[in-house]
Amino acid sequence: MERKKQSIWFWIVNGLIALVILLFIVQNWGMVTFNFLGIKLEGYGFLVFLIIFFLGFFSGWFWSYNRNRRKNKMQKADSRETHYIEE
Repeated sequence: MERKKQSIWFWIVNGLIALVILLFIVQNWGMVTFNFLGIKLEGYGFLVFLIIFFLGFFSGWFWSYNRNRRKNKMQKADSRETHYIEE
């Protein structure tokens, strides 16, 4: 019975998310124009917003990936150092 309740809540939440996305698309259906550094971007509002969102998501992921990679390289270099104990 508990599993069935979780399944119902899962579909309710997903249905609400789908409804919000559908409302976003309907409200931003018109053509928009963005000008940035000489680049002119025209298209449907919801597509332009989605592209900008995914570009921001990708750039954030890439930044985090590079920081973690650099951090791991430094940790490996530190672990390779030989430490001598004087008696």
